[in-house]
Amino acid sequence: MRFDEMVSRRLTAALIWLSIATGAIYLFLFEPGKTGFFPGCPFRMLTGFTCPGCGSTRGLHRLVHGDLVGAFEFNPLMVVSLPFLLYALVRYTSAAVTGRPLQQYRLNAKYIWALFAVIMCFWVFRNTRLYPFPI
Repeated sequence: MRFDEMVSRRLTAALIWLSIATGAIYLFLFEPGKTGFFPGCPFRMLTGFTCPGCGSTRGLHRLVHGDLVGAFEFNPLMVVSLPFLLYALVRYTSAAVTGRPLQQYRLNAKYIWALFAVIMCFWVFRNTRLYPFPI
């Protein structure tokens, strides 16, 4: 790996972690919907329906305050996906810091379609009367 590429990857990893830390501090200090600047969901404003991401900001606010159940109630899909996203970020950071090349994993198309189906089913389900959590 070239030196400038290694520096670029390390800088990218550092900026991602810094952005996450800054966002977490902001979410810790300000409650979405009550204080601070938090834009609304454009899909919900246009249609009146919730999207798969609705409730994520309020859920992350609960999560940085240590309330995992409250975060799950705002957006279960977000809470379930966070460990996978964290794993990917740690893997990228580890490769960037050590200078090793990032191993390429290719997901089979059936897993991508299955993930797409889960997101679409969640999207429809959370807009029905059967959805158990308030939004």
